[in-house]
Amino acid sequence: MRVLYLHPRSWIGEYAMLKHLRSLGHEVCVLEERRDLPAARQIADHFAAADDGIATFWFNPRRGAERLLTWAFDRYYRKAFDGRNLVHRMWIIAAAARRFRPDVIIASDGFSYAVPAAFLRRWRLLDAPLIVGFIGGDILDCPEAAYGRRRTPATDGLLKSVVRHADRLRPVSPMLTEVLKRDGAESGRIRMIPSHLVFDEAVIDSVFAARRELARTIRTRYGIEPDAPLLVTLSWNQKGKGAHILAAAWPRILAAVPKARWLLCGPEDPWLARAVWPVLEQAGVRDSVVATGRLAGRDIFEHLAAADLHANPTLCEGLNMVTVEAAAVGTPTICTDGCGIAHWIRGFGAGAVVPAREAAPLADATIRALQDSALLSAYSASSRRMTADFALDRVAQQLISLFEDVARNDATRRRE
Repeated sequence: MRVLYLHPRSWIGEYAMLKHLRSLGHEVCVLEERRDLPAARQIADHFAAADDGIATFWFNPRRGAERLLTWAFDRYYRKAFDGRNLVHRMWIIAAAARRFRPDVIIASDGFSYAVPAAFLRRWRLLDAPLIVGFIGGDILDCPEAAYGRRRTPATDGLLKSVVRHADRLRPVSPMLTEVLKRDGAESGRIRMIPSHLVFDEAVIDSVFAARRELARTIRTRYGIEPDAPLLVTLSWNQKGKGAHILAAAWPRILAAVPKARWLLCGPEDPWLARAVWPVLEQAGVRDSVVATGRLAGRDIFEHLAAADLHANPTLCEGLNMVTVEAAAVGTPTICTDGCGIAHWIRGFGAGAVVPAREAAPLADATIRALQDSALLSAYSASSRRMTADFALDRVAQQLISLFEDVARNDATRRRE
């Protein structure tokens, strides 16, 4: 089967799926933008690595003679379409589809490429069936978390055009499924398939096997007592990730578990200086929090594995793959009901789910887990079982089934 992915860079982990589909014998091609491209378009025989075999249609959205022809229409839609050129992007998507002649087309995000592709599908200018993925910020509107897409009437209309005219909708969590239903999507056109773990299972399993040793090594690295109960967070540390809620809960957690330490992983976003460090300093507990800075590669899993418990105080998010990564190495999570992963945490008993934006329930659930070793062990075992739903091959098989189903239905429609 030949699959055309539109804008796979919308999620950093998508490339792993593209390569895996190739390894399973499917032909994968890509439409992606490059603003530094000297020409308007360029066809390459690879995408991210010289030997990946993923044919790519690169285009520069700032170049191309066709922009003159689409200028008036693009100007009309520009505000609702986040300053992008809607009709010009339709032109480019249609050109890529003619170039690759795919069996199915996948828009990796639910807005920037899904909207123009849905318009093409609506006007029968796109022959191949269209599947649209939704990862959260494309359809969620969470101003309190500085996250998502503001649903102005014009933007809302564009998003609902995707819901109406795409052949299938692929949200990554039940939370997003409900948003799509509220936008008018019929249940039969929705296929919920979660995002996938990116790292090789052998790497994850080796980190899990070394968990006890890592617990000592990481604590030693940061000057933490060997027997200190360790809570970890790992994110980009923006407002929406909710570190300020955990900061408000932290004094209460320390009062109940005095030796506890918080390993705060991720970059030093300005939000920390504005709303996290001042709260901790005012409470006199700043020295119980260790900031690691940004982590990458295996280091991410090792820091997650070293902790007793992972906290995910997210205010609003479509899924939250860090919780899955923590679970993969045996570290359970206290998460909020503001993120899509809460569905799996509840279903598997892989931790606890608390109300978003509330410090007291977050503190209570964290204290309970850190004080009850049997409960923590049960959470950990369930976490490992939960990650099977996110295994790369399992998600790939679900996607292939979706591709085949959509292609088969489209073929039947054509015959009729």
